[in-house]
Amino acid sequence: MKHLESLQERYAKAQEEFDGIYAQAEDSESDFTAEQKARMVELNTEMAGLEKEIDTAKAIEQRRAANLEAKQRSTADRRRYVKKDDEETRAAKQYSFMKAVRSQLPNSSVRLDGLEKEMHDEAVREARAANITDIAGVAMPSFFLQFGERSEEQKRNLVVGTDTAGGFTVDTELRGLIPFLRPRLTVEAMGATTFTGLSSNIDFPRNDAVTSATWEGETDANADSEPTFDRVQMRPHRLGANTPLSKQLIVQSSIDVEAFVRRQLERAIAEALDTAAISGDSSAIANQPDGILNIAGVNSVAIGTNGGALTWSHIVEMESAVATQNADFGRLGYITTPGVRGALKTTTKDAGSGQFIWSDGPAPAQQDQPRAGELNSYRAMVTTLMPDNLTKGTGTNLHSLIFGNFEELMIGQWGGLDLVVDPYSLKKEGQIELTANTWWDIALRHPESFSAIVDAVV
Repeated sequence: MKHLESLQERYAKAQEEFDGIYAQAEDSESDFTAEQKARMVELNTEMAGLEKEIDTAKAIEQRRAANLEAKQRSTADRRRYVKKDDEETRAAKQYSFMKAVRSQLPNSSVRLDGLEKEMHDEAVREARAANITDIAGVAMPSFFLQFGERSEEQKRNLVVGTDTAGGFTVDTELRGLIPFLRPRLTVEAMGATTFTGLSSNIDFPRNDAVTSATWEGETDANADSEPTFDRVQMRPHRLGANTPLSKQLIVQSSIDVEAFVRRQLERAIAEALDTAAISGDSSAIANQPDGILNIAGVNSVAIGTNGGALTWSHIVEMESAVATQNADFGRLGYITTPGVRGALKTTTKDAGSGQFIWSDGPAPAQQDQPRAGELNSYRAMVTTLMPDNLTKGTGTNLHSLIFGNFEELMIGQWGGLDLVVDPYSLKKEGQIELTANTWWDIALRHPESFSAIVDAVV
């Protein structure tokens, strides 16, 4: 800033001297002397140079001001988002899931009020913005959904009378609860692109044929070569998860049954998403989005008429199929079944190398994270949600394997969670049934970014 002011002062002095010489000649009504002309030329040259320096200095100051404003705005936005995240985290922690459930029971003394009512109203507004109007129970905002855990409608009876089904929780001295083992989420860990809080149907324009250049004669007209476009559409599909829950358990349990039931529903939803993303088949299961193994355009690598054992050449062929489509970039990796991993850990690349096809990757940073392996120099993960019961020809119980850029896998989420409490269907058993409804869709930006094997013998 001081540099700019100094330049402006120098310019003002030069301008003042120039104007003084001119005024002096005008007043005397005489021509400029050679000395005056020479000096005016010097001053004019000096002012022209100073104008350029002043313009540069102003541009620098404007850039500094813009950067400072952007930094301040970014800091303010970050603080606002952090505050919002903190508020959402606090709300999710303080929210009483069981209070919301009890408020839906007939003749209950518990009312939907306070934070639970506030979250319900927020979730209803969010659902309406997403054109979801069929909220049937008590609603929760989308940030309550811990996206990225796992799958399909999981029904788990929680009853006090059976130890393995809830009875172990009725003890005033218990300090924790061992969660039921679930398949791990893989598609998000592999890099799937997620869109949350969507408010309308979305379309992604896609260029499906590129412009090409052609060699022409000196005066020949260029051949027409125009790109063509299609679109990838995403629409909300309702996904439901059910959990029957003992009324007696709600009253008697002395540990955090609320958190346990919440986890059950969350993991059930996430498990269904993982399954749909991998092998969803809308022709077999109505309203289920198609997954990688059932989307047209995904590269197919076949082993044999009736399937066959995986070899190093098949693994490389999967990579080559994607590379041939100019799609071997991004978050590339493999996912497969535990059986395939076991087979590849004991299969050498060739007879003399002594190197096994699958090798272990580094230990995860946290113990609760899945351990990834290494396959063909790429990250590789396993999940029991990958199909291992496929058929081909006379081959049965065939395993599957996927390779590709998982950034091209898109998962969209609309609205929050609609929790319907049904106290009637299981009334004879003294249970209520919780049904959680959520809305999702799955799509591939470019199917050519993936290759798949569906006939591996293990």
